[in-house]
Amino acid sequence: MEYDILLILTIILIGILEIIVGLPLLFGKIKPNWIYGFRLPKTLSSDEIWYKSNRYVGRDFVITGIVVTLGSLFLYIFRFSFSIIEITWIGVSLLIIPLIVVLIRGVIYLKQQMER
Repeated sequence: MEYDILLILTIILIGILEIIVGLPLLFGKIKPNWIYGFRLPKTLSSDEIWYKSNRYVGRDFVITGIVVTLGSLFLYIFRFSFSIIEITWIGVSLLIIPLIVVLIRGVIYLKQQMER
């Protein structure tokens, strides 16, 4: 298997994993803990804050997984237009930028919840 295809398939799998990890958070299935979820001292201070924040971040995480998966499929379709270095940079960007956005949005949402 060529490296570009292997790299793209890995990114697709990471996108699918993000969806799988985000769904239990979105549906409020994860109890407060220090292992899995949007774990900050503030989110662990109250069950209400935990579930609201994790639903919010879980939704964003599912959306991120969809974006990563679809972006990777797009990259697969047009892989002949890019070098392996360009595919790597696009793939890393597809993974990192949305996760940074999820983190920032989660912290902003948490601050809004704490002000109420």
